[in-house]
Amino acid sequence: MKSKETIWRIVGIIGSSIVLLSMISFIDKREVGYKVDDIEVKIENTYENFFIDEEDVLSLVVEKKGDSILGDAQGRVSLKEIEARIEGHSFIKDAQVFRDLTGHLVVKAIQNKPIARIIASNGKSAYLGEDGDILPTSSKYTARVVILSGNYMNQLTERGNVNENEYDLKLFDLINFIIEDDFWSMQIAQIDVNSKGKIVMIPQVGKQRLEFGRAEDVERKFKRLEIFFKEIMPTKGWNTYSRVNVEYKDQIICE
Repeated sequence: MKSKETIWRIVGIIGSSIVLLSMISFIDKREVGYKVDDIEVKIENTYENFFIDEEDVLSLVVEKKGDSILGDAQGRVSLKEIEARIEGHSFIKDAQVFRDLTGHLVVKAIQNKPIARIIASNGKSAYLGEDGDILPTSSKYTARVVILSGNYMNQLTERGNVNENEYDLKLFDLINFIIEDDFWSMQIAQIDVNSKGKIVMIPQVGKQRLEFGRAEDVERKFKRLEIFFKEIMPTKGWNTYSRVNVEYKDQIICE
């Protein structure tokens, strides 16, 4: 009995060793011998704003000199390094690089979405991204978004993100309030901010200057502007008033 048990134990050990060696051999072939046959690029979060395209992403994948990628063993390709290169692009919010079972290198890139175009009085231009990042302009595409202008933009274009300044955050919240509201996103074309942070808005239709004051008490001020647009303008006419001020509490001043 003991001899039989010993034999079966030896057979079990040999069998386990064969399976283990087979797995090691498979992993070795998969990591070293598995070739990159093609690169598949998927760009998400475009929203019709194509600031970066497949060609741009591919150029980042093979940016490293001498890194041919295609035809190389996948074990020699640093996926983390490729991800880092792609995420280093101003218009890329996030990137994932992985390989699939068909021999393809798959690149998923999420594009930064601009919510406003910054035009500073000193001539500099940029975009404000949905996460508060200050993004460069692009030669490929111009986004149809609300325009931010005025002397305050000279300061904003020098920063990397609105989180660096308390009043920048207030402006960011104001812009999001506008673009998330169906009515105001259709009405407001431009937001001009002077060096003291006081705001004048220019509507899509009409010649009124909407004097808003600083980016504070936002909801109450827009309630008063709503009264002007929906109750006063239809009865008085679209171009009767050239100036509308809602800066002061509980007041609508029309001239």
